[in-house]
Amino acid sequence: MSSKQKNFFGIVVIGSGLSSLSFIHSYLGKKGSKKIDVISPELNETFDKNNNLHSHIYKYLPPQMLGKLKNVKNYFFYNKFFVNKNCKVLGSLEFGGLSNYWALQMDHNISDDIRHLNNTARKKLSGSFFELVKKLRLLGEFKLNNKSFKNDYEIDSIFKSLLEKKTIKDFRVTKPILAYSNTNLFLKKNSLKQKINLINENRDKLTAKNYYNKFLKNKNIRFHNYVVNKIYIKKNRIGLVCQNKDQKKIFYAKKVIMACGTLVTTKLILELLNIRSEIKIKHHPRLITAFLSKSKIENDMTFMPSTLHIKSKNSINTFAADFRPGNKLIINSAAKIKKYLFPFKIFLNLFRKYIIFSNIFFDSKYSNLFMKLRKNNSAIIYSKKKHTLSFFKKIQKKIFKLFLMEKLVYPFFNINFPGFGYDFHYFGTIPITNNNKKLSVNDQCQLKGFKNIYIIDGSVFDFKINKYPLGAIMANASRIGKEIKK
Repeated sequence: MSSKQKNFFGIVVIGSGLSSLSFIHSYLGKKGSKKIDVISPELNETFDKNNNLHSHIYKYLPPQMLGKLKNVKNYFFYNKFFVNKNCKVLGSLEFGGLSNYWALQMDHNISDDIRHLNNTARKKLSGSFFELVKKLRLLGEFKLNNKSFKNDYEIDSIFKSLLEKKTIKDFRVTKPILAYSNTNLFLKKNSLKQKINLINENRDKLTAKNYYNKFLKNKNIRFHNYVVNKIYIKKNRIGLVCQNKDQKKIFYAKKVIMACGTLVTTKLILELLNIRSEIKIKHHPRLITAFLSKSKIENDMTFMPSTLHIKSKNSINTFAADFRPGNKLIINSAAKIKKYLFPFKIFLNLFRKYIIFSNIFFDSKYSNLFMKLRKNNSAIIYSKKKHTLSFFKKIQKKIFKLFLMEKLVYPFFNINFPGFGYDFHYFGTIPITNNNKKLSVNDQCQLKGFKNIYIIDGSVFDFKINKYPLGAIMANASRIGKEIKK
């Protein structure tokens, strides 16, 4: 390994996902802001060739991550993670991790999950969310105080009867905000609604790469291809020990913005604070269900987002169920995971437009993921024994009964609980709070006791009501980008 090299910078952002880019976009938009440095590895270069420790995860890679096994292996190796066999925590991809593939929808409801913030922070975060939806011209409708934004889209006819009712016993029915930009308007005659089927999936989807190319490509941003292995404080500077294969560097920064995802952020902060106790990782456990529709669903997209959400009315056990038509990516992924389906893959693809897939996301109080630092400062992630499936089934049966009552599906279904961690949403380890908790941030997202370390990813929220948290995370990152001092 080569000798350590030192680099001195002002503001350094760790990570290059959508939270990072939202922060950078706001920060560089301020008067007098000149440049920013970003540390983010390119994980597409094979480094860990022999790592088979996580075979229980690799076979469960979601459809968006098929073909990215190399990246996922490197993610665990570089960041020194060991994931126990009792959970399915997934790794990162290139340029922004899961957001690169999963940025399909956003929840309207962010207000309930930020009520604990002070009044000023709450207003600014809500305002940033409105700006985000409007600036990116996302599909959907959003209202904030006296402002409203509407860029509507059509949903398939089989779901319209449910949407028109808005509320049903025990349930609320809504359309999510779809994270697609309307750069192309494909409007039906005499209609202001867009046909989702005609959207360009790769160009118009909100991904880190698309966001960067649209807003930040010509900005003064320097990318450094390294993984951050350790953070420490030396005098008035923050030291970042970084590695790329056999090369090691130490970056010194005046301020550090952590946007590297909850798992990596939490591990780095645990080591900085020398916390060796068990830390709970919040997430939304999910149940996957396949229904057989009585009507054909119009869909030619490779991976269509859900266009309808059914949520609980009560606040005791909040959940959100989304619905999307069968598509090639999901069918191929299911056939890969469940080997007995493989001989029927051609048949399933022929009839995919008659299949409805549903995700039911649970309240974060049902979280069952934990992280703990080991002696060598690697981190182990694990689950504990927990019986969640029975409650899942109760909710699922109520939704199935509703679908039967509306005569939308045939009287059978197939469920799959893929395990804790397979839900992608990891958050809530370093929450925004004004108490004296050591592992927390204040309303300005400054780590407790460290005024120059900011955390702007999902680590700082506990999403109870909001089950699709990308929008709230981006809005918060944008808020901090506007407020942070140079």
